[in-house]
Amino acid sequence: MYKIGKYEFEEFKYRPGHRANYAVLTKPGNREWGLKYSPSYSYSSEYDVLKKFSHPQIPKRKDCDRSQLYDNDKPVLNEHFIVLQHFEGEDIVQHYKDKGIPDANEMGNIVKLFTSVAEPLKYLHLKKKYVHTDLKPGHLIVNPDTGEVGLIDLELSIKIGEIIKGMTKEYASPEQKQMIKLLQELPEDGNEKTVLKQVVVDGRADLYTIGLIMFEVLTGKLWVDAKQPPIEINNSVPQKLNNLVLSLLEEEPDNRVDSAEVFEKELAGV
Repeated sequence: MYKIGKYEFEEFKYRPGHRANYAVLTKPGNREWGLKYSPSYSYSSEYDVLKKFSHPQIPKRKDCDRSQLYDNDKPVLNEHFIVLQHFEGEDIVQHYKDKGIPDANEMGNIVKLFTSVAEPLKYLHLKKKYVHTDLKPGHLIVNPDTGEVGLIDLELSIKIGEIIKGMTKEYASPEQKQMIKLLQELPEDGNEKTVLKQVVVDGRADLYTIGLIMFEVLTGKLWVDAKQPPIEINNSVPQKLNNLVLSLLEEEPDNRVDSAEVFEKELAGV
């Protein structure tokens, strides 16, 4: 049995590409709560940003602190931790890796899954004026029983038009990469506001990443490696869904699907 502060769990899950170990709490009545912990990474910013959101597909927050980790009463390390709502399931790409390349019979389910993804994005982008900025497969958790997708790990979220705090290069939009490049080239006495005059990151950045993830789900390949319409790799992909993915993957934000609301409407027409 492991314990941090007053929180107990039986096992933890290491998630590649994540800064933290993750565990589900085991005390009666606590199975709906998960705990992320790390010896070096503080979760205070994630705890603070989560208080701004209230959506059933975005985790609620419960606690954030630093305390000793115990393994069967044996002290191990001091750990930063955050306790937040647990979403049961697996990441959206792994969900299809386990099932294999989707065939024509599966396309309806894919449309339903990404329609579910659109809901928290509409809330985030349109109602709260925030951008996730760190979407990747492991941040979209599919509940296999309900088909609902949870949107997690919002610690890098920003208000639309702010400087980004970081990114996952493999799933970042062109404008995110451009902003990072400009920031790296900024003189020591430079002002970040000059960067914002050249590039703005808004909800379309998240939608580009959704295009990357959809491509991966539909083809089993990464866009950076294939760079061809998904229908040419998997002929079960409907033409309208193929066109939607390609429109999400437009390099120029102005040429891209311009909102999560439009994305949802386009999915309804597939």
